Amino acid sequence: MRFKKTLVIASLLIIAGCSPDNEHFCARYEYVYAQLNDPELPSYGEMKQALQIEISQKPDDNDQQRFMLFVLEEYHLGIKQGHQTPREFCMATERWQYYDSKASK
Repeated sequence: MRFKKTLVIASLLIIAGCSPDNEHFCARYEYVYAQLNDPELPSYGEMKQALQIEISQKPDDNDQQRFMLFVLEEYHLGIKQGHQTPREFCMATERWQYYDSKASK
């Protein structure tokens, strides 16, 4: 499934890393956000449900899924201004402050 492929690619980005931490966060944010423009992806509801299931199945190792759910929710809400790239939006609004990798969903 294409959604699984996106998860694998996002994992590679996480492993590769960037610095400093906020730059890395926004690079991840931009990548995942851009992937959500793919018209072949499942619906928002299907992706959200799949991520929530994965989070519940891996309570100690689910940061990647939580991050993807965070970006999916923001994408779905349309909070990014149209003239900004996802990275610019992330840096300008300090999205990392709104992300809690340990929060229950």
